[in-house]
Amino acid sequence: MRIALVDSTPKAKLYPLPLLKIGAWRKSLGDDCKIFNSILPKQDEFDEIWITTTFTYHIPIALGIIVEAKKRAKRVWVGGISATLLPDAFKKCGVEIHSGLLPDAEKFNPDYELLEELPEYSIAHTSRGCVRKCGFCMVQKLEPKFKNRLGWERDIHPNTKKILFFDNNWIAKGKKGLKYDTDILKRLVSDGKINEIDFNQGLDARLMTEDIADLMQGLPINPVRFAFDNVSYDEPYQNAIRIMAKRNFKVFMAYVLYNFEDTPQDFYYRIRKNVELSVEHGIASKSFPMRFQPILTSDIKRGYVGKNWTLKKRNAVNTILSKHSLVGQISCQGGKTTTPIEEFEYWFGKDANEFDMLLSYPKIRQLMERKKGNLKRERQNANLKGTKQ
Repeated sequence: MRIALVDSTPKAKLYPLPLLKIGAWRKSLGDDCKIFNSILPKQDEFDEIWITTTFTYHIPIALGIIVEAKKRAKRVWVGGISATLLPDAFKKCGVEIHSGLLPDAEKFNPDYELLEELPEYSIAHTSRGCVRKCGFCMVQKLEPKFKNRLGWERDIHPNTKKILFFDNNWIAKGKKGLKYDTDILKRLVSDGKINEIDFNQGLDARLMTEDIADLMQGLPINPVRFAFDNVSYDEPYQNAIRIMAKRNFKVFMAYVLYNFEDTPQDFYYRIRKNVELSVEHGIASKSFPMRFQPILTSDIKRGYVGKNWTLKKRNAVNTILSKHSLVGQISCQGGKTTTPIEEFEYWFGKDANEFDMLLSYPKIRQLMERKKGNLKRERQNANLKGTKQ
């Protein structure tokens, strides 16, 4: 049988790991498989089209692909995150829907031959599920049971030097499970098979301890990612940064949720705290603001406004970020004329109240344009002066 495996995510930045596993499974049964990214094969080129879905706000796009797929194959099967969370959105298309993971496919290692070219990284899960039940997260619905996963190292392509771990809560497996993983990682590093590790979904700062940090010491984790989603995490978050910095980890990234149950003032506190921690511990601690959007909706415009926010203030955050950084991250390193704290205050205000007022400024875009231009000229002048000296 000929099966087209279609990733419906537009402009997907990462390769579709689930489809590589599904392809490995179906090829073991004698099927011919090929992966397509946001496009479809020609009519009757394949017997079946299996479509995976990801973000719920992309459901309208996925529906368009599904309608067209029905014209091109005898059977269309739809699965993935969106289909699991909002199956009713797809039922009107009259296609088969699968919820959750495919157990048969999960037994297989990814078939990298399905990709047109070898990626620069490998993706792996050492666990599934999460012990937390956060109100903004759907892992509890997608993977309701936390399970350790042995043999994950077989998912790594031998010619890639970087691993992206997609565990939802790696630290939750406890010291025994973590020692198993770190022993494997240290062996791979020692053998020269990997040189960079990224726990891409973030580590749970509330579970970080000195003993766990000792297990991780020496691993090429870049960056160390934590979530700072609520001010109630302040103490464990700062403690996690401290004990990791003490073990010579130098580059950190914090996922900072906003537009959920927070206020602009406590969002300001969390992003400022990262700059302060950078100075205190001699590290680079960036903030990656993550705007909350309800997941159980197919709102392609992503128009949700949190109860403590206004549309203007929510949009103003995007405006400031777009002028401050090309990649949407907050990184204040300072310069010849400013300290990191001064640079942060230049963009975001001297305190939480000033930040809140800034978000209400009627011509925020023009103001940020001027700030960007002024800062650029100031640094050019400082560099020129330094050159002359």
